[in-house]
Amino acid sequence: MFLHSVNLWNLAFYVFMVFMATLGLWDVFFGFEENKCSMSYMFEYPEYQKIELPKKLAKRYPAYELYLYGEGSYAEEHKILPLTGIPVLFLPGNAGSYKQVRSIGSIALRKAEDIDFKYHFDFFSVNFNEELVALYGGSLQKQTKFVHECIKTILKLYKGQEFAPKSVAIIGHSMGGLVARALLTLKNFKQDLINLLITQATPHVAPVMPLDRFITVLMMAVHYIFGAEQDTVKNKIRFT
Repeated sequence: MFLHSVNLWNLAFYVFMVFMATLGLWDVFFGFEENKCSMSYMFEYPEYQKIELPKKLAKRYPAYELYLYGEGSYAEEHKILPLTGIPVLFLPGNAGSYKQVRSIGSIALRKAEDIDFKYHFDFFSVNFNEELVALYGGSLQKQTKFVHECIKTILKLYKGQEFAPKSVAIIGHSMGGLVARALLTLKNFKQDLINLLITQATPHVAPVMPLDRFITVLMMAVHYIFGAEQDTVKNKIRFT
């Protein structure tokens, strides 16, 4: 009787495992949602122009770089001419590439062409060397300080113009959004350097995986700034 009961339990277990495996396979091959997103297309070859950083800055952050996105004749013109657009800085997330700016940069360029370049955007992107900051937060503070220097470097590219911009718009994807918000925790950071901050899929409330104290400490500092100085921050920076 006991052996019979054990065999029944074994049979039930194997039937359950087969059912779960079948359900998993069905979900993989047939359970996906229809992609309702519009595909972005390029009409010219993308180019990423490396921005030369001050020697001290490049030496302090040898693994990081700053790029300007462009396509075709637009990219060629900006290799020799001063920039005249609205500066936008893209910050990639965990293991992200600076080349992810291509999609939004290309669309913005097409939109500018539609209105005969009455105004347009200059898209910059930071190369964080695809660091895994979601798994190890020790580099987040370093990334934040580098972005601060990048903003100042970008604004210097417009120096001497009649209507030179005094601030930049920032788009932060995933952990890049956290880095953008962490700028406000720096003691010497001026909030007037940012006029618009857009975050995409950023873990605002808590780390996805709190594996070390660095992520937790940085996020607590960000929460404090946005809590204690919420009115001041909102008056100076627009958030989306």
